[in-house]
Amino acid sequence: MLPDRGWKTYEDALRRVGERRPENADEPLLAFLDVIGLVTGDPRALTEDGSAYFAARFIRGDEDAAGAVLHRRVMAHPAATAITQLLAGVPGADRDRAETVLRSQGFPGVTDRSVGSLLTLMDRAGLVEYNPRKASLHVLDSPATAVGEAVPPSVFISPSTPYGNKVWLRRVLAECEGSIDWLDKHFMPVALEALWEAVDGSRVSRVRVLSLRLSEHEGKRPLRQYRDLRREFAERSVALSWRTIDSTKIRDTHDRWIIGDGSARNVPNVNAIYTGQHSELILSGQRDELARLYDGYWAHAVPFDQAEGASAA
Repeated sequence: MLPDRGWKTYEDALRRVGERRPENADEPLLAFLDVIGLVTGDPRALTEDGSAYFAARFIRGDEDAAGAVLHRRVMAHPAATAITQLLAGVPGADRDRAETVLRSQGFPGVTDRSVGSLLTLMDRAGLVEYNPRKASLHVLDSPATAVGEAVPPSVFISPSTPYGNKVWLRRVLAECEGSIDWLDKHFMPVALEALWEAVDGSRVSRVRVLSLRLSEHEGKRPLRQYRDLRREFAERSVALSWRTIDSTKIRDTHDRWIIGDGSARNVPNVNAIYTGQHSELILSGQRDELARLYDGYWAHAVPFDQAEGASAA
């Protein structure tokens, strides 16, 4: 959901919720405040961040503290994340390019009004400098350049960021703790390099990759790459396994997942990431269910180096 009003209008609705009179606020306004994590529930109530904003803005008059809350919540909005990720450092970025980003990533409700409202809100939150008269845009803060920050819930893959796409994949792998279970029916050996770069033996002890058996897997080179990485991971006290499964045993699943002990993401296939097809790496709230499905598929798979057609090293 994109905003279609100025922040003052949304802020007035938030104030009414904080004053325990949400019935005086329009539901579409509250729905957007819900999207950015400032209000929640039915009947409507302030979230922890909503309460922090309300207290800072309307009780203490602390504009800096209120601004810090707004910055955090707007940064978490997927549309704002897409713009800051894909337009960071781009010279000549403007409103039209921001609209292209939103449309190319498939956001619904993209209109002149919603794009302008979003950019104005991002400007107020300190994520961008936006000049409506000149339609100029400059990204001030992006998850891509924030040192030490967690990977955002939505990571956007684009043909305009071929290097960044691979960096984001490594960051998603590196956020996993305990174990990494990667399901990609069309997993390609090139992604073993991302695992090599991302896996830290002090945080991860097991890596499992599950895919179909593809023609690109045949020959000595993929097998050698896998065995070399498995041997090197063993020196890091990391157990690496790659198994392949018959397509008939996994036909009910079309998504790809990267699952850690405490997190999971829906991800595009390796080829989409490495070729920069428009897609997302999205944090999932169904980690336990995905792990259960993964374990079921794993039990029906065979080791990559023992699968039919595997060449001797």
